Order: sequence, then C-alpha cells, then structure tokens
Amino acid sequence: MISAQKLKLIHVARRELELPEEAYRELLRHHAGVESSKDLDDEGFKKVLDCMKALGYWVERKWEQTRPRDPGDLPTPGQIKVFEHLWRDLSEYESRAAQLAFRRGFYEQRLKIPALGPQTRAQANTVIRR
Repeated sequence: MISAQKLKLIHVARRELELPEEAYRELLRHHAGVESSKDLDDEGFKKVLDCMKALGYWVERKWEQTRPRDPGDLPTPGQIKVFEHLWRDLSEYESRAAQLAFRRGFYEQRLKIPALGPQTRAQANTVIRR
C-alpha cells in the first residue's frame, strides 16, 4: 500500500485531468492491475502516475536543495560539453572560432569572464546562454 501523500497525488491528478470514473478505473486496471488506488504498491503508483503525466498531468515539486549550491563551484562536465559543442557549431560558420585567441577574446570582451574560459558554474551558464 502506498502512503497517504501518494494516494492524494493520484486523486489530484485524476481531478485535474478530469478523468471519468470508468476511464480512471480502467487506467488503474491496465497499468497497475488493481481496482482501487488504495491497493497500489510503489511500482503500480509509478506506472499510474507516469501514465497520468503522459496524459498531461504536471507534478509540481516542492523540494529544497539539500546541499547549498555554491555558484563558485567548477563547471560541470555537462556544461563543458555544451559549450564545446557550441564552439564547434560556430566554427562551421566562422573559421576563427576554432582558434584559441578568438575564444579568449570572446570570453574577455563579450562575456567579461577570464580569457581562459568559464571558471565557475555561473560563468559556464553565461557562456551557454549567450
């Protein structure tokens, strides 16, 4: 059996999707093999909720960051991949973009960050956005 909070989430999703009773029961039977949401286990809950998301339900999450983010942290590997991809794309249209001097000038003059490139996550986000 699932928690009361998860049960409430299923009922909120049903109400927001405006599912008729018979469609709701069929969804429970087809995706979780139960007749009532009270009989859902965690796996069934996930399947039913995933189906409701596919139908257009949006789960609003209210969670707090457990570890405070430090904007001074180093750029993530994902961020580095993104802006390297952007440089490759730009170099197809502007041959100088492949040159290190061009990149350094762009970082310093246009983005106002160190010529070596983004040193923090915040700076990496600036490069990706612009």
